[in-house]
Amino acid sequence: MANVTDQSSDTLPRQPFDAIIVPIDALTRFANLVAGLALLMILGLITAEIISRNLLGSSLAFSWDYAAYAMGAAFMMGSADALRNGAHVRVTALLETVPHTASRVLEFGACLAGLATCAALAWALSEMALLSFQRGSTSATVMRTPLAWPQSLVAMGAIILTLQCLAQLLRLARGERLAEGAAIE
Repeated sequence: MANVTDQSSDTLPRQPFDAIIVPIDALTRFANLVAGLALLMILGLITAEIISRNLLGSSLAFSWDYAAYAMGAAFMMGSADALRNGAHVRVTALLETVPHTASRVLEFGACLAGLATCAALAWALSEMALLSFQRGSTSATVMRTPLAWPQSLVAMGAIILTLQCLAQLLRLARGERLAEGAAIE
């Protein structure tokens, strides 16, 4: 019998930095799923609040606080996928008017500035969540929610956004163009 090797898993050519970019993209997709679930949570909480007020005549003590926490989580958890898909606002007018080499330098510079900014944000948010955990900080509402939990979700979103900024930089380094949202012009 002939020696046949299965090459089905090697059908896609490997590109430089795939070992870094592929896991970051998978983590980004997961964070986007969490963002979507957070939006559904907001819908459920606000709907429950409306029903409770109108049918029962009383407000739910937790609905507004938890909806606000979910909004922060949705915002930060969804931002990395928005970056990956080109949904963030990007001014490309300058890139279109300069030579290709200058355009690449400007994009690298913008990616580096974005990476540094996102890293600083991730650091600050992570430090805030850790400090809240160490101090046992709770919300100043009836629910007394430990603030480390919602702050950790927001910090995790910022960390994933920072990783996606790194992935964008690596995409540029291997010669790819960054995604641009079709509706953003």
